[in-house]
Amino acid sequence: MLRTIVKITMIGTAVYFGYHYRYRLMNLVLANSFLRKLLVSGTFGSRAVREKMLQGLFGEGNGTNYS
Repeated sequence: MLRTIVKITMIGTAVYFGYHYRYRLMNLVLANSFLRKLLVSGTFGSRAVREKMLQGLFGEGNGTNYS
């Protein structure tokens, strides 16, 4: 019981600090070129993310189809 409470507290603390320092963590990860390439290729490998980005860049409902 005590072990479970300690684990939940540790996970909660890690999530809190991860959220609080999220931009510093992101800069730390993106400073490494290999991790940056991996993150970008993984993100744009997802169809939903790619379509959302293209929709945001080119807009929607302007009569053109970019697919």
